[in-house]
Amino acid sequence: MRRPAKIIIVDNSTAITGALMAMRNATDQLRDRYEFVYVLPSGSKGRGVLEAAGYRVHQLPFVEISKRVRSLLLYGPMLLLNGWRLAALVRRERAGAVHMNDFYNLTGVVARLLTGRPLITHVRFLPHTQMQPLARTWRWVAEHLAQRVVCVSEAVYSYFRPLPQVQVVFDPVPEGEKYPPTDLTARPDGTVRALFLGNYIMGKGQNFAVEAFKAAYAQQPSLRLHFAGGDMGLEKNRAYRRQLEAAVSAAGLAQVVTFGSFVQDVEAAIKQADIVLNFSESESFSLTCLDALYFGTPLIATDCGGPAELFESGRSGILVPNRDVPAMTQALLALGADPELRRKYAAAGREFVRHKFRAEATYEQLGKLYAAVLAE
Repeated sequence: MRRPAKIIIVDNSTAITGALMAMRNATDQLRDRYEFVYVLPSGSKGRGVLEAAGYRVHQLPFVEISKRVRSLLLYGPMLLLNGWRLAALVRRERAGAVHMNDFYNLTGVVARLLTGRPLITHVRFLPHTQMQPLARTWRWVAEHLAQRVVCVSEAVYSYFRPLPQVQVVFDPVPEGEKYPPTDLTARPDGTVRALFLGNYIMGKGQNFAVEAFKAAYAQQPSLRLHFAGGDMGLEKNRAYRRQLEAAVSAAGLAQVVTFGSFVQDVEAAIKQADIVLNFSESESFSLTCLDALYFGTPLIATDCGGPAELFESGRSGILVPNRDVPAMTQALLALGADPELRRKYAAAGREFVRHKFRAEATYEQLGKLYAAVLAE
């Protein structure tokens, strides 16, 4: 029996991120056709999750480009060294292709030049929002040196030229459910619980959620808000969480706004909430929004890129203008006061994502892409 073709997935996540989990959701569905080997940064928390799922994982000491002098000095030499290491791994594994899970990591380009193996570049953030000299450079490299460029949404695709090797492949919905659908009837204590699920990173919008909740709570004291997410091991993210906690305390809301850490069981967290919030300033797709819709909890999200493509505002959720705290407040009040509207949105969201993000539009597309690249 012929062994399945092997594909190396390279992800730059030091923590368990939406990008990493989205890639894993897709490869989980394709393991009967391809063998996947992951490469993560040294010390990444994602290693344990992938290994528990049965994947083999290698690690490389990736260095991201940044404004810090040390990073700038190390970036070039480490890019070449890690590219050489990745090329050696590709040869050792006899991999048919390398799939980079975001286009700002150029290690795959070096490996491509050293081995001649096909390169697939996934674009998982909005290039429009990045420093344009860098974003345009990454775009040129992807368009000219990768055999395929995969855009996670139409919002991302709009940044690229309409080339035949550039295409949209949506992330798949989760595979099945462990718990019954959310019960959106009134709780015995009369509270309405909102969940903000996202790592504590500037730009993810938790600060807007605090301000919107403060205004909404003044009119609707039954509201509650819980933040859940990790800090990715970075001091700047820990400092951001402390700022949020201080703002909540200063507003006298510490009893009704709570903070938690990274959530392992996303389905349980979402189904224990009455409303899910995502007030990010920039999202290429948003796995959190997709999960909320799939698991049937009403969603309020900002019009910041990808989320607008995930549901129909006014039918299966509420899309509010980016950084618009009054609009966020009004959306919270509307959903918080109306259990029937929450049930209506939940049902419509579940139906919409199950159709739009069905297998034929997501991981099956990725499987066909792999087959085409390996056949060239």
